[in-house]
Amino acid sequence: MQADKLALIIVESSAEPDVMAALEELDLKSYTRFADVPGHGETGRRDGSPIFPGLNTLLMLAIPGDKVEPMVTSLHGVRDSFIVTPGMKIIVTDCQMY
Repeated sequence: MQADKLALIIVESSAEPDVMAALEELDLKSYTRFADVPGHGETGRRDGSPIFPGLNTLLMLAIPGDKVEPMVTSLHGVRDSFIVTPGMKIIVTDCQMY
């Protein structure tokens, strides 16, 4: 597998299990996970406090370019499956692996 794209997925921790299942379904099994990440974005602030509850998970994956669109489509489906839309951002950029 030639990984030429770097995907950063920032998602509310409550939606992480569904995101992980979607990635597994696409055979994207290699990742680095950063847990309990605070942040402030379009869906509000999350810093794990009583005033701003919740935290995020950041997933970093090196993937082939042809997996980008299926991954984005699948993750948008996960996001849209919740009654209250969880915060989620997907950032994809070129990468060079050494």
